[in-house]
Amino acid sequence: MYPIIIFGLFVGIIILFIILRQRKLTKKLKQLRDNWAKIPEKKLDIESIKLFFKFNKNNSIKHSYCIDNDTWDDLDFDQIFQIINRTITPIGSQYLFYLLRHPVFKKEILENRERLINNFTENKNLREKIQLAFQKLEDDNVKNLVYSLWKPLPDIPGYTKILQFISFTSLSVLLLVLTGYIDFLILLPIFTLNLILRSLIKRKIDIDIQYLKYLGNLINVADKILSLKFKELIDIQSILNKNLEKTRIIGKEIFTLQANDDFGVYEYIKIYFLWDISRFYSVIDKIKNHLKELRAIYETIGNLDALISTASFRANYNDYCCPMFNGVNGKYIVKDIYHPLLNKSVPNSFEFKSKNIIITGSNMAGKTTFLKTLGVNAILSQTINTSLAKSYKAPFIKVISSIGKTDDLVSGKSYYLAEVESILRLIKASELEVIHLFIMDEIFRGTNSTERLATSVEVLKYLSNNKDYILVATHDLQLSEIVNSEYSIFNFREEVCEEGLKFDYKLHSGPSTTRNAIALLDYAGYPKSIIENATNRIRNYSI
Repeated sequence: MYPIIIFGLFVGIIILFIILRQRKLTKKLKQLRDNWAKIPEKKLDIESIKLFFKFNKNNSIKHSYCIDNDTWDDLDFDQIFQIINRTITPIGSQYLFYLLRHPVFKKEILENRERLINNFTENKNLREKIQLAFQKLEDDNVKNLVYSLWKPLPDIPGYTKILQFISFTSLSVLLLVLTGYIDFLILLPIFTLNLILRSLIKRKIDIDIQYLKYLGNLINVADKILSLKFKELIDIQSILNKNLEKTRIIGKEIFTLQANDDFGVYEYIKIYFLWDISRFYSVIDKIKNHLKELRAIYETIGNLDALISTASFRANYNDYCCPMFNGVNGKYIVKDIYHPLLNKSVPNSFEFKSKNIIITGSNMAGKTTFLKTLGVNAILSQTINTSLAKSYKAPFIKVISSIGKTDDLVSGKSYYLAEVESILRLIKASELEVIHLFIMDEIFRGTNSTERLATSVEVLKYLSNNKDYILVATHDLQLSEIVNSEYSIFNFREEVCEEGLKFDYKLHSGPSTTRNAIALLDYAGYPKSIIENATNRIRNYSI
């Protein structure tokens, strides 16, 4: 009778475990589906997200370039990153950031990414299986795993052999006690001595031990991805399998290192045998010998998460396309291109018939937004193979900008000096063989009008080398008149009506024929005398 009851209880516990596990899975799947194609609400720790990028500045993706900090900031890419990032793991966030900082010049790389993005878009079962596997890496502290793989690991001290000897001696004494050869009271001083020794050493390595937990989880997740039966993952699984062959043992050792129980018994065992600290140094030694493989696993998991995130990002936009890249002398044509940060963005179509473009227009008409739109889409096209446009055809280019300069109070640099240094980046870059898209907004606005005009003209003439694409926005109609033999002129315009200023945000050919600076003062409620006197001064050329 009792065996039947015990068997029934055992079966009941198993059934209960299965039910609870299925409920947890159902809840997680619902959460994944609810979050699909939605911008995450949680605030990102952008500094921790940058860690992988910072540790790999000198190990960039093949056939790529690194976007400089000024261009990244000019184009508001921290904000753009936040709307693209729908990753499950901190590893995915870190790798996505790294990916966006490294536009590539090779079609094959983008085609490989596109195949995976497309698979994740079309095969919901595939992406959800992977996202469920990522659960073990959801913890925010996983962001610190990058330290274990890219920062110098603790040195293995000379006393590790002594620890092994003490551990062996402790085991030997315990066996002698159990067989009755030694009184059990000898265990108390050994336990006390090992407790003190372990406390002193563990204080130094405790944080590293915690990080190892996440490395074990990473290896475990890679094994789960390897077990999935999807033909779309063959190439990914091949990479994981190759690197897991040498690192699986590390995951198993980390598991025993991290193991615990609800009653604290295992903690006493670790103290008596110095189990965790001696095993820690053994694991560190193996990690050092297999850093290359562990880093490859990290990057593979990060890449998967980043590309699933890209598929979710695309699902927010009805009008996006995969870019078409042509040769060095190919045309640069975009149709209905728009900016991802604007809820009601007005799309524009544009062709670089001339490689040198000046855009004129009044304040708020859309000049800077258009500049950023082209720059942002050039980068998205060459990183996640996504153009927010109906069509995007261009050669591979390197984007460098000089847009939003300010006084640097820390270094003591003035606005003008910061701008001088920023534009010098473009000048030096123009002397290289690679094709650039140079983006400049209100060149040399930090100095007086006479010198500004003279230096602006000479810089623009110097940059017009028939190799690079140059996109300049300016209020200065005189500047556009002087360089119109080298630069094609376009404009954004507005009209003043009773409600105020009305903008169409569409790009038009030719120079601007409108001004709105004084109209804006009027619209903002400035005294009428200021408005009238300023208008008269312009009319009478008495400024």
